[in-house]
Amino acid sequence: MKVRFRRSSFVLVLVLVTLLAVSMSSFAAELIILHTNDVHSRVESHIPAGAEEEQGGRVRAATVIEDIRAMYGKDKVLLLDAGDAMHGMNIDNLFGGYPTIEIMNAMGYDAFTPGNHEFNYGQEVLAQRIADAKFPTLMANVSKNGSLFAGYSALIKEVNGIKVGIIGLVPEETPIVTHPKNVEGLTFREPIAIAQLVAKSVRPEVDILIALSHLGYAKDQELAMAVPEFDVIVGGHSHTRLETAQEVNGVILVQAHEYANNVGFLRLEVEGKDIVSYDGFLIPVSPDVAKDNRIQHIIDKWNSELQQRLGTVIGSSAIDWNGEREYVRTQETNLGNLVADVIRSAVDADIAVTNGGGIRASIHAGDIRVADVYNTLPFDNTLVVVEMLGMDILEALEHSVRMVPDQNGGFLQVSGITFEVDPNALPGGRIINAKVGENRLAAGKYYTVATNDFLAAGGDGYETFMNANLVADTGIMLRDVMVDYIVGQGSITEPEAGRIVILK
Repeated sequence: MKVRFRRSSFVLVLVLVTLLAVSMSSFAAELIILHTNDVHSRVESHIPAGAEEEQGGRVRAATVIEDIRAMYGKDKVLLLDAGDAMHGMNIDNLFGGYPTIEIMNAMGYDAFTPGNHEFNYGQEVLAQRIADAKFPTLMANVSKNGSLFAGYSALIKEVNGIKVGIIGLVPEETPIVTHPKNVEGLTFREPIAIAQLVAKSVRPEVDILIALSHLGYAKDQELAMAVPEFDVIVGGHSHTRLETAQEVNGVILVQAHEYANNVGFLRLEVEGKDIVSYDGFLIPVSPDVAKDNRIQHIIDKWNSELQQRLGTVIGSSAIDWNGEREYVRTQETNLGNLVADVIRSAVDADIAVTNGGGIRASIHAGDIRVADVYNTLPFDNTLVVVEMLGMDILEALEHSVRMVPDQNGGFLQVSGITFEVDPNALPGGRIINAKVGENRLAAGKYYTVATNDFLAAGGDGYETFMNANLVADTGIMLRDVMVDYIVGQGSITEPEAGRIVILK
């Protein structure tokens, strides 16, 4: 029976009652698995792309979850999260992810596997969040000094008389998509090989074996082929919308898209160690779903803390920093140079570029507050590192200056590279004397380029970035990198100028 939930929680309850009445075998035990993934700090509701009304978020998802617990009985329900839960929005980013963990505690999660973005706060902060959680954090393939980093590779839990084993798996590429210091000393082992070992150990002890995976849907399919001991793979990382449960090599695969726009629902009927029937689909967290008052109370508390934190003084400056629209979109400015320098130093790249259109306000002399940085860099842009040939970098620079002296949001503020612009030359020949450090930009040489995710995705017409080799997609907000830099410096000083010389 295929069931789709549409608008109201009342309809949701009626459909669940019907499903329960017609499908239960008199000999089977029932297990309900509810799952979320890639929520990325969306604890509050939001308006997804293409939608007109506020929806999703853990504050509404909690209502769906409580409705299902009330209908089936809490003792039959297992609530899981497959990672990238607590990084992405200011409410988490300024508090190391603790607000999400407090909310997940209140929602009664049973197990969690971190995603790659959970490491963006650094391993010490992540270790503290693991300690704060009232549910086990599972990472079978991450270790430090020979011991499991999270303390658990797997969980065995009895649900409605069914012994359920859960193994947590983290992406092997995590060290190249976060800052190296965040994972220093940690070992990320190939997840499928580790899953094979752990599954062989856990499988005899349980009736149902689940992989809680932040590997992505393609890798989950490989996992299903390689480790048939699994009954279910609850996935994340790829933000895949699986409207109904899929089956690969006899293993059930589910994933709930992103941002708590849906709650994943999987109902199993289990006899002994066999699944005799199952039904899996997504429950939309629609605008008609009420917000959970308990969760809203926690959110309100943290939003109050957030407003105080935004007013915190993080450093000072003796000079003004020029972020005015008519300057950052036509020429280099001291603020543009600073932002580019901070981006480059954060990942030790050869070059950094960022679009002037992403710099939206100046910073004035005197005390600098968190809010000043957030006003200057208001977009949710994240730090990306790519590898590009010199000829492609030159093409990007030509695109940057094509409208000089007119304003252009795609005008690049730069670090690690200097060049001259001849505005009287034909487009495509305006960049001259380009140098990386003391050496001329070599057309056939590869350089690491730090930038933001908007440009890396081809934003502002920079198609050449789409052909670059991805080195790291850190997920770290540029504004947070900037805040950390100012905190570290205390007092910021003007960087070297003369990077972009526009000839008469």
